Amino acid sequence: MSRHGGARRRQLLDKLRAFQAAAMALPDALVAVDADHRIRWFNTAAGQMLGLQHPADVERLVGEAIAIPGLTDWIASGAADPLPDVAAPGNPELSLSLRLISYAEDHAVLLARDVSQLLRLEKMRRDFVANVSHELRTPLTVVHGYLDLIEPEQIPEYESIIRELRSQSRRMTQIVEDLLTLSRLDAEETLPKARVVMRALVSTLKRDAEGLSQGRHDIDISIEGRHDLRGSSRDLYSAFSNLVSNAVRYTPVGGSIRIIWSSSETTARLRVIDSGHGISAEHIPRLTERFYRVSTSRSRESGGTGLGLSIVKHVLQLHDAHLEIQSEVGKGSTFSCIFAGNRLLQPEHDPEET
Repeated sequence: MSRHGGARRRQLLDKLRAFQAAAMALPDALVAVDADHRIRWFNTAAGQMLGLQHPADVERLVGEAIAIPGLTDWIASGAADPLPDVAAPGNPELSLSLRLISYAEDHAVLLARDVSQLLRLEKMRRDFVANVSHELRTPLTVVHGYLDLIEPEQIPEYESIIRELRSQSRRMTQIVEDLLTLSRLDAEETLPKARVVMRALVSTLKRDAEGLSQGRHDIDISIEGRHDLRGSSRDLYSAFSNLVSNAVRYTPVGGSIRIIWSSSETTARLRVIDSGHGISAEHIPRLTERFYRVSTSRSRESGGTGLGLSIVKHVLQLHDAHLEIQSEVGKGSTFSCIFAGNRLLQPEHDPEET
């Protein structure tokens, strides 16, 4: 029994050494911490990326041993979401993504991954899209201008061709403008802190919807809250008007569209509700992807670019908000922009007084 016990211990030790050697060879930084957030072990990459030294940093609190601003607060809050882009201690050119993964009883592994190359590639992609879109704007404007000078009625044999060229020219121009908007939002780091008067904005959205609808839909608005928003009036209008124009495009003639603003002391939401075709459940998670379309033919017929909901998503993220989509085929859709309490402002005066 003693011999069998000794052999089993040697096997376990061999497996432990093999596992430790594999962890040490990983390119990602691994830091094992206990229930008190003290460092128990770390691999070679953690020393290189996070500046940890063995054995001096073993048993130290992870927030004290790793000089990353906000790390202690992030861990204390539960670290439910990753820290996507933080500078490595002592090397600001190295960008890290941090995750805290729980295991066993109140133990966790801090995982740090070098995302510098990914961020550089993403910046190159954004710059490329912005530059190409900007360069396309001028020639498209010239083409569109010349097409507008041609009267299709004067050349009957080419009338349908000219009208199609005009339509596609307008569509391409709108795609370019939407791409430029997305590029600007991608590069946005700070937002204006202006007051966005929601009662006036909702009224403007109704007028826009009526202009697009041309009497083909029943359009109604409702104000169920007294709060305004803090942020960029231009960007919020762009996001909300995208939702409203989508509702008009994809709601059959005779359908209804409702725009509702509601708020409490802790949250607020703007809802755009339509009685349109509805969207199948499998499409909903992908609706905010660039150029994603539920129906390509229907989107082209309606003049959509496939970028509107992506713009909505970016604008809401910049305003600490998010988009919720509820839809059922044949029964319409509800798009809700949900804002946290930190974005709410009390009205400057009681709207009932005006």
